[in-house]
Formats: sequence, C-alpha cells, structure tokens
Amino acid sequence: MEAKSLDAWLSDLEQLHPSAIDLGLDRCGEVARRLALLTPSATTITVAGTNGKGSTVAVMEALLCEQGVPCGAFTSPHLIDYNERIRVNGVVVEDEIIVRAFEAIDAVRGDISLTYFEFGALAALWVFRECGVAYQLLEVGLGGRLDAVNIIDADVAVVTAIGLDHQEWLGSDIETIAVEKCGIARFGKPCIVADECAPATVLETLDRMGAYAVKASTEYRFSDQSFSWRDSHSFFWDVPNGLIPLNAAAAVAALLTTGLDIDEQKFSRVPSYLTLRGRREQTSWGGVSVVLDVAHNPDAASQLRVFLGTLPKVEKTIAIFAVMSDKDCHDMLLALEDDIDFWCLPHGIGGERGQDPEKLSGFLGDRRSRVFETFDESLDYSLDQLNGRGRLLIFGSFFTVAKGMAALKERGHSAEGEADV
Repeated sequence: MEAKSLDAWLSDLEQLHPSAIDLGLDRCGEVARRLALLTPSATTITVAGTNGKGSTVAVMEALLCEQGVPCGAFTSPHLIDYNERIRVNGVVVEDEIIVRAFEAIDAVRGDISLTYFEFGALAALWVFRECGVAYQLLEVGLGGRLDAVNIIDADVAVVTAIGLDHQEWLGSDIETIAVEKCGIARFGKPCIVADECAPATVLETLDRMGAYAVKASTEYRFSDQSFSWRDSHSFFWDVPNGLIPLNAAAAVAALLTTGLDIDEQKFSRVPSYLTLRGRREQTSWGGVSVVLDVAHNPDAASQLRVFLGTLPKVEKTIAIFAVMSDKDCHDMLLALEDDIDFWCLPHGIGGERGQDPEKLSGFLGDRRSRVFETFDESLDYSLDQLNGRGRLLIFGSFFTVAKGMAALKERGHSAEGEADV
C-alpha cells in the first residue's frame, strides 16, 4: 500500500484529538517510552518563555552548525511549511523523514490519542535519534511544566522573557505563569534566566526544584556589542538589527553551560548570516519598506515599537494586523498606536480562533482603520495608499505573517530587494 503523504498525515492529525491543546505529559510520555525516546544520548536544551524562544533556539542552532556540531532543532509554529518545525544541522528535514517518524509513532501508540503538537514533538525526537545529533534544541509550545517537550529531562533549561499570554491555560498573572515556565528545569541542572527583571517566582521556583540558576547580569553580561561569561572570557559580536541581545546572550550562555568550547572567530561570523523568518524581517515592494513580525502579545508589540524606532523615518506607516482571539489585542494596539497611521484589519486569519476584526476596529475607530474581507484585499489597499512610499507593517499571529509572506511572494515580480533581519 502506498504510504500517506505528509499533507495527508497532517490533515489526519488535525482530526485525531478532540482538542488542539491538551496539556499533560502522561499520554505523550507513554508513547515516547514505547519508542525508547525518553533517555536521549544527545545533550538536550529546552527553551521556555513568553517571547524570544524561537530566536534563542536559532542562535544556538547557528553556533552549533558553524562549529560543525551535529544538532537538531524543534520549533513551532511554522510559517509556510510544516517541515520548518524539525531541522537537522540547520536544514529542514524532508517530507519522507517526517512521514517515517509519524508511522513509527502511530505503530506503537495503540489507543492513545495525541494532539497535533504532541505528534510533532515525538516526531522531532525520533528524527534526532535516527540522525545521531549531539545536541537537541527543544522549544516549548505552551507553558513549560505540562508541555509535550518536557517529557525529556533537559540538561540545560532556558527561560526567556516572561509576560502575559495564554492566561486561560497558565494563570492570570506573570508570577503564576513564571512558575509554569520554570517547570522545564531539573534538579541539579542549570537553568538560564535570561531576563534580569524576571518575576521573583522564577528564582523561588528554581530554588524549590533544586535547579541551579544561571542569571543574566550576574553570571554573564551582554550588550549590543559584546558578551562576557563568568569573568573568564569575552566575545565581541554585532547583533543583527532585529535580534534582541537578551535572547542571543541566553543562547550563548546555554551552550557554554553545557561545556561547549565556542570558537571566538566562528562566533563572530554567526550574526552576519543568521536569519529569523518572520521576526522583524525586512524587505521592500515597489518602493515601500515592508516589515513582517510575529509580535502576538503586548510585550512583543512593545519590543516591535522599539525596533521601529531604530528604522529610518517615513511619511506614512500602514499596518495589516490580525491576531488570535485569546490575545490582549487592546494593549497590543495601544503599544503601537503612535507609530501606525492607519490599520488594515482582514477577516479570515487563523480560522475560528482568529480575533474578529470588527472588535479591533471598535478600539481604533473608523477614521484610523478599515475592515477587509480577505488579506489580499487589505494588502492591495495598503500598497495602493502608500503608492511606492512609506512603510507597511504586517504583524500579529504566525498566520498573519505567513499570509503576508505568501502574498508578497505572489507579487514577487514587482518586489525589490531581499528579505533581511
């Protein structure tokens, strides 16, 4: 019988479990046990936090690849192709490999129902074992303590900046959310605390768990130009515009904590080619400066505002914005209201989970916003209004940025320049 395609598998997985999110380790952990995945030979670094997880993984991945260390990276969600979620040595894996992983999982799970994300996490672990990687870098999907990747005991945990997000799952305040994020740490193992202003519950929780906190501005220091580690040695770097130094520094600290000897020359080369798709990604179209960013909560929107302030001034900025309904869209709009001249709010982004653009327009008013039936209509209107000048900001959910990438690619014959970070 002919094997199912990756697309067919993904379609089936979307229907397999009754809910998209089902926090807990028992089901996923049991399948991992049957696959002998729970005690990997690879060094495992697990990353949790509200913002910056993907960037932190990307920096570690780039440094390991530059030094020729075999590594695997599991991140989510993807922007264009599912394969983006599972990479080996910096390269997305082929459909056939993921299908083989799905087949292996399906063969042993029996009557255990897995979510779409859990299937992907198990597939990544299976692929990394089959490829014999020395490091596996795992990005938490939601929270930390009960997220599927936490079935693996991390050799090093990383907790990036923490803010309000997914409150219905993780808690109503930052202090409670921080406890959930720290659940990836392990007794006697190091945990990088990337934000020197982290909630007090971070250090309290790590102490209670018996994990060792490696704190920013205490055990390592960083700036836009340099990184220093435990007063033993320093590196100079040129952090790319758009990559937050806090995340880059946490990535370096995590690798050094594992005992990796980082070559300074190779270290200095990494920022020059590191690309983070959809993270403050810059391109242009017909003279219009375009910025795409997956800022999907208030803290990320505030960081995006800081980034926009570093860019050349323009006469007019139009934003295409769509986000999920569980996000604090009001505070996101407030964070950028002084930077955006007009807001285009398309319907149909993110399916049933998408925020109603009419609600967004209600916050902004008709004079500053307009609702569109489709993303393409909002893009056509924006480019027409800008008329070859100014800036177009496409931001919000991963679905929004993915739509923007696809739509601009379709219009690629008129585009100018290459995407940059």
